[in-house]
Amino acid sequence: MIKLSIEKALGKPLAHDITRIVPGKSKGPAFKKGHVLSVGDVPILREMGNDYVYVFNPDTGYIHEDDAAKVLAEAFQKEWFTLEGPSEGRFILKAQIHGLLKIDLRLLTSINQSETIICSTIHQNTICSRGMTVAATRIIPVCIEESRFWPVVEEIRDKGPLLRLLPLSRKNVGVVVTGEELYSGRVKDCSLDILSPKVQSLGGKIISHQICPDKKEAISRAICQTAENGCDIIIITGGLSVDADDVTLDGIICSSAKLVSYGSPILPGAMFALAYLGDIPVLGIPAGLFYHKVTVLDIFLARVMSGDVITRKDIVDLGHGGLCLNCPACRYPVCPFGKGV
Repeated sequence: MIKLSIEKALGKPLAHDITRIVPGKSKGPAFKKGHVLSVGDVPILREMGNDYVYVFNPDTGYIHEDDAAKVLAEAFQKEWFTLEGPSEGRFILKAQIHGLLKIDLRLLTSINQSETIICSTIHQNTICSRGMTVAATRIIPVCIEESRFWPVVEEIRDKGPLLRLLPLSRKNVGVVVTGEELYSGRVKDCSLDILSPKVQSLGGKIISHQICPDKKEAISRAICQTAENGCDIIIITGGLSVDADDVTLDGIICSSAKLVSYGSPILPGAMFALAYLGDIPVLGIPAGLFYHKVTVLDIFLARVMSGDVITRKDIVDLGHGGLCLNCPACRYPVCPFGKGV
């Protein structure tokens, strides 16, 4: 493409969209790519502050911003995304399924350090609904030399994918409730009232529910039996503080589950425990579950339902952004809680 004054560009097709902004009212293309400029367009372009425009040049060796954005959007992912565009040189990527978004943050940083290509995303580990916008990409210039563009694209393809969407395929959840007061019936168990809506909102179902006394052997048996009942995920509530009769952690260890972490820099959720019984995640949720609308469980439930394996480092990293502000009107997950670095 070539840059020409408006007068010299008359009768030629535009090589890019020209955006018109009316402050506080609208933003969009006044002229679309391919529009053939006429005399009547001149005053409009002048009013928009344009003395020069880019028009198509038959010379080869360049890739246009629209075409580049499409190539990039295709290179960033392999499945479960739909692409929309181009619009003002940009393509957006939308979730095709209900799932958990994973981003290669190192690759994202490398892309955005290229000085010619950008990619903007929502946060890592966001629970995405079908049709939700998750990322957008474009090149900075109106066009880019193919010799500079294609090597970057090949590198992205080799190192990628940049974006992955993990289906929430682990749907069968088991709940083990601990506490003498609940086991004896002195206090009513309301765990399912709290847990069922959270599990169901992610497409899952609680298929096993047991109440245990504060005895590590009983807790251990319940965990193993819950796994045998076909549960993909096990949630244990209560008995995780430092009181003398809190033996839930001992019960988890006694079940032969491999402990990943006890304690987290997340509030509410400081006494969170995570273990794996084979490949079945065991989530020990502190009593704060019964008092707070959003807790550590909300951060990790979707991740384990997607099959994402949680490490001790994952938990430690969430100290940054791990403080819930207990806002009068909760807007989670549209808030900083649990977003991490």
